[in-house]
Amino acid sequence: MTAVLEPTTSASTSALDPVEADRRDRKVALAATLRLFARLGYEFGFNGHLTVRDPGSDDLFWANPWQVPFGRVRVSDLLLVDASGAIVAGPPGAVVSGFASQRVLHSARADAVAVVHVHSPAGFTWSSSPRVLEPLTTDAALLHGLQAVHEDFGRTGEGRATTADSLGPTARVLIQRGHGFITVGRSLPEAAFYFIAAERAAAAALQLAAAGHGEPIEASLLPKWTLTPELAEQHFEPHLRQVLHDEPDLLG
Repeated sequence: MTAVLEPTTSASTSALDPVEADRRDRKVALAATLRLFARLGYEFGFNGHLTVRDPGSDDLFWANPWQVPFGRVRVSDLLLVDASGAIVAGPPGAVVSGFASQRVLHSARADAVAVVHVHSPAGFTWSSSPRVLEPLTTDAALLHGLQAVHEDFGRTGEGRATTADSLGPTARVLIQRGHGFITVGRSLPEAAFYFIAAERAAAAALQLAAAGHGEPIEASLLPKWTLTPELAEQHFEPHLRQVLHDEPDLLG
């Protein structure tokens, strides 16, 4: 993970071995992202799942606890689950939900260290007729070439594409029919920023469609804007720092 945490957090991990320090950073990023998503209005009931692989094992993952409000999640609330979804560590009586779908993507791609799926408003509206988000603004152009569509979400039967099949080997944002966005990244900050960018692009596209106009950006300009994993992490850094500054209790 390349994001730089607040000095207080960095100091608390400086005496740890590299794996423990990385684990702490991943858990802090997960708790902070949940707090941020609460601010952004992405929480809807108990829907929404954020997971990040534990640096000590390919088969262990940190996840948000079921029915704990995003805006109140602390590092100590996070759950460590195994590949089957069984809780290995966490508060007594805690429950994890939705891990099976996350696990599919963690298993499908080595770079899917983090998987993000929440029920955000514009993303769910856009997904009712799933199609790739066009680069109608330079903000939307950040996702150029990084998207895929999952037409078969919720359907069963022979020949239906799985979530992992639809994501493919390179896409970072999956638009699921009737079920919003799911994003993957080599870190939680990367995956989280793809999600924020997709939600913003969907909102802009819906507004422009309602206004009756909107033209894609010239194709020759798109490579200048398209995100790389490094850029996505850097874009998320101010969000992470702001949440850690405003809500230091999440470290508890």
